[in-house]
Amino acid sequence: MHGVTCEPQFYTWLCQPLQSPTTSNRERGAAPMMKRSTDLLSDLRGSLVAAAVVLPQATAFGVTAFGPWLGAASGALTGLTGAILLLLISGSVGGAIGLISGPSGPSMALLVGTAALLTGSGLAPAAIAPALFIVTLLAGLLQLLIAFAGGGRLMKYIPYPVIAGLTTGTGLLMIRSQLNPLLGIPHHGLWSGWHWLPLVVALTAFVIARYASRFLPGIPGPIVGLLGGTALFQLMLALTDLPAAPPHWVIGALPGLTALHSLALTPSAIDWDALPWPLLLQAAFALAVLSSLNTLLTAVLADTATGQRHHAARELRAQAIGQIAVGLLGGMAGSASVNGTMTAVQAGARRWAPLTTGLLLLGLLLFSGPVSQWLPTSALAGIIVASALNLVEKDILAWVRRRQTRVDAAVALLVTGVTVGYDLMIAVLVGLAIAILLFIRAQSRVPVIHRRLTAVERPSVRQRPVEQAELLARHGNRIILYQLRGILFFAKTDQLFEEMLPDLDRPAWVILHLRRVIQIDLSSVRLLQQIAARLEAHGGELLFCDVREDLGLGRDVEQTLRRISLRSGRLNVQTFASTDQALEYAENALLNTLGVAPTVLERRIDLAEMDLCRDMSPDEITAFAAALQPRELTAGERLFAAGDPGVELYLVLRGRVDIRLPSTADRYKRLAIYGPGTVFGEIAFLDPGPRAAEAVAVRPSELRVLHRHDFNRLRDMRPGVAIALLLALGRLQSRSLRWSALEIQQLIQW
Repeated sequence: MHGVTCEPQFYTWLCQPLQSPTTSNRERGAAPMMKRSTDLLSDLRGSLVAAAVVLPQATAFGVTAFGPWLGAASGALTGLTGAILLLLISGSVGGAIGLISGPSGPSMALLVGTAALLTGSGLAPAAIAPALFIVTLLAGLLQLLIAFAGGGRLMKYIPYPVIAGLTTGTGLLMIRSQLNPLLGIPHHGLWSGWHWLPLVVALTAFVIARYASRFLPGIPGPIVGLLGGTALFQLMLALTDLPAAPPHWVIGALPGLTALHSLALTPSAIDWDALPWPLLLQAAFALAVLSSLNTLLTAVLADTATGQRHHAARELRAQAIGQIAVGLLGGMAGSASVNGTMTAVQAGARRWAPLTTGLLLLGLLLFSGPVSQWLPTSALAGIIVASALNLVEKDILAWVRRRQTRVDAAVALLVTGVTVGYDLMIAVLVGLAIAILLFIRAQSRVPVIHRRLTAVERPSVRQRPVEQAELLARHGNRIILYQLRGILFFAKTDQLFEEMLPDLDRPAWVILHLRRVIQIDLSSVRLLQQIAARLEAHGGELLFCDVREDLGLGRDVEQTLRRISLRSGRLNVQTFASTDQALEYAENALLNTLGVAPTVLERRIDLAEMDLCRDMSPDEITAFAAALQPRELTAGERLFAAGDPGVELYLVLRGRVDIRLPSTADRYKRLAIYGPGTVFGEIAFLDPGPRAAEAVAVRPSELRVLHRHDFNRLRDMRPGVAIALLLALGRLQSRSLRWSALEIQQLIQW
């Protein structure tokens, strides 16, 4: 079998270890079949658990939100309808594994609040339920827009304190909405006395739903609470002298699927002109945001439990389509359910569990509708209160005690207060506004100026004669390099201007390094115009280098600055591809200002003008020149490559030679520039070995070359000349070592 190549798909069986002769084909295929059957059983088990969690919650939420307008039975039907549609659609085309959906606490609280506002606006009670269905339909359309606009990513940037405030406020609203069922008061009834039975049943269902998992870990708490509360309710009715329970104490038999026709939106039956559209749009926006947030947060929790990764946009699209269907067919809005998802996933729910759960609930609705006439509304109220307490973020109290988290606690409490005391829809807008302000606050604290360097600390890589180098060392503080980073936006412009102001009111060359600037807005662009004008007024100049193409400033920043302004005239602004080019330009400009012309590359200098020969007499220079060999280079010619053996010292009389460190076939890092009067190759000359970089002539160049064996002859014949040369090379090496130390220090700080 050696040398046999197995195709990945068609011949996988051939590459497997040989089975024993007694192993049949049926037995060999049993393992994957057993795995598939195990997965299906696991999904089915998770679906049963999910149905047990969703059923009481969807029924309770539907009764609370729609019971006052449609009756308890029809309200329960809207809740179940919403759960079934969301489960079937999201389970079929959703992007998260094991995600269980249905009516949720936030959607219930928002719909209850919206109904109260609609009633206050004068809308007829008969039109409240259709208006809520329209809100659900609009929310689904908005969720679809959020999904296509990439909102799955944007939702993740909402700070947790805002989310904690929304969930806590929602939980408190849920508790407040259950006061009437807890006391046994009709939804539209007035206080006329209370009875002990609804309160006792609610407390019993609450305690069982909240603490049953400690004793019965395999059974969901809500279903145990519903069964326990119902049993107590029926037992007390049988043992007490109550002739019959009031109708509003029980849900009543659920209508059949034919009742959906009466709940579904019928355009001809709605008075569209009477609807308060601004209120409906606000509610729909809030519902879309809340549902999207709840879905994405639940999907993250599901990923943690399953080890998978959800597709946010696809899941939002599926939830949006489900929400649209719910609104059209007269169901209750919802989203992913944290309790249902986590309970189902822990029970083994995976890919097909949501779809199976929807089918199970549909079967219960078709064949078990009469059972709901035994279910007390007070037991559902107890279950809702138990679920609401899970939404309350208790860590807010711990945030208050710590000074570092008090701002987060204040944000959470503010959103909670707006949610409970004013309106949940406004709380969503307040939360989004706070998220934006917190982002701006965090960004404004990040310094835009990473480092400020002068040309004394960061000279260009161009090697200069000693006279020019000394002038640049004395006056190099007039060349300032600002390395900027992050985002330049309106909240940072004033801070940036204040920090740069001392360098703007003097004749200086200011270089802005923008490689690490991610984004720049119009306010910052206007600031750049002001900086350029202020520098020009004081005899300075603004230079740009390493400008990213995606910043929108273009290759010529000066042209961009002129295009966004109607002012005529050219700005004193230059743009360079690299930092070294900008530094070299600024150094040349500074030397011209000081009355010293930079070395002209085309002009040939004599050997006696070089710093290397400063301490030599004319006779020694003549002897030194006799040991040198001439070398001519054309533009683009490579003198040596990295790795070549080197024993020569090179003196530049005319032209320019760049020392480069290649990184790829067509990219390199320029290490140094050598013009007339400079020397390079001293390391290989003093200690022969392979070259560390390559040397390329950028201009036609004339060199003098000192070979090691020529130096040895010079040392024997004229030792004084050799000593003077070695001392001059030592000075050059000292300058290079100081420069290397500065470079290392800058790399450490970066």
